[in-house]
Amino acid sequence: MAPADPIPPAVFPDKAEARTWARSLLRGVSPGDRIVLSLAAADRILNMESFREASLVLAFLSMPSEIDTSGVIRAALRSGKAVAAPRIEDGDIVFAYLDGSWESLPRDALGIPTPPAGAAISPEDLRGREVFALIPGLLFDPDGGRLGRGKGYYDRFLASVISRLGSGSAGESGFFVPCGFCYGAQVVPRVPSGESDVRVPLVATEEGVFRAGR
Repeated sequence: MAPADPIPPAVFPDKAEARTWARSLLRGVSPGDRIVLSLAAADRILNMESFREASLVLAFLSMPSEIDTSGVIRAALRSGKAVAAPRIEDGDIVFAYLDGSWESLPRDALGIPTPPAGAAISPEDLRGREVFALIPGLLFDPDGGRLGRGKGYYDRFLASVISRLGSGSAGESGFFVPCGFCYGAQVVPRVPSGESDVRVPLVATEEGVFRAGR
């Protein structure tokens, strides 16, 4: 997998430049590499204790250029976990449950499978449940920084959930564990960030799982 320049700068001048570099990187991933790297990264997720203990998995449905989440989704459904995926509703993402027919969902203009209309899961619905959330991003960094595609959907969702439930906590109230999911090459020294950007505590790639700040 090779973007126009495979070595990221230590510091991107701004988010626009970082997104341009990341999209170039993703365009350089061959279909064969995507399969191999996605399966390796999925194995990292499946071996995480928080994933194994989760009763509900929130998983994004991948764009053709992104790391493929289908291996994680299939494994979660096989093991009896509930799985939900996002759709856009009133300018924000909401999650809807998937069933065994999810791989036949229609795709939108970006090639992303779209969950059917129906009852959405609210942040309050997550209270008291063991929730593992796969979080997409163009880039991540070792301090938990995340660069999305610029719409702020996941930043608003994470901020809403974390303000109600906390992040990574466990106990009688259940837990909510957000984990970035990407190729190893998408982890760069530093991601440009702003006040509204929400950091993620974990990131999983084909190379392993790292905890922010360690």
